[in-house]
Amino acid sequence: MPEDMRLFIVSKVGTTSPIDYFNTIITSKSLKFSFDNYFVAKDLKLSPLVKKPALATRYKTLMDSCLKANNVDAHFVKGMLEYFHSQNQFLGLHHIRIASKGGHLKERYVYGVLLMAIGQTEKGVKIINKLTDEQGFSVVEDCMANFQRSLERPDLHMKDIYVSSLLKMWPDLNCHPPEDNTVCSNCLHFFLLTEFFVMMLGLN
Repeated sequence: MPEDMRLFIVSKVGTTSPIDYFNTIITSKSLKFSFDNYFVAKDLKLSPLVKKPALATRYKTLMDSCLKANNVDAHFVKGMLEYFHSQNQFLGLHHIRIASKGGHLKERYVYGVLLMAIGQTEKGVKIINKLTDEQGFSVVEDCMANFQRSLERPDLHMKDIYVSSLLKMWPDLNCHPPEDNTVCSNCLHFFLLTEFFVMMLGLN
């Protein structure tokens, strides 16, 4: 089999599981496909790092190769590290935006919530609405939970813009009785931003 064809096949293995990719390349010494290879780096699934972005600091060479190849997962991980750990809001949002364009649900959710948090309310609400319309609220709940787990014990910083954004989105009416722990279209986005706000306070 031609080398380029084998490379293509093995690179596709990495799109579903990094473990399967690793097991594949160690079965034969002739399969010398490193992360420096564009096709491997572009499609490699980085799900362990997406779940815990802080782990990526241990894999700089891998991250550099994947970012160079425009890997969607790598952009999300890089964006999370820049935004939350390096406090570089603009660069962080840049990478998370690229990841959200890749169609991944969690990336789209995070980008939408962060836009609402920094006062770009209309853009953030539009992204969240599109996500709920396509996937349903249960998927958004899962994304919210995964987002919180990915930032477990980070170096979080509350920003003044988060406070003003939360006040800006405060519902005009009490949608539900106090004893009802529910949300509707009038308070959904405020609820999601509140969850982010509480998370940044370290109270989640």
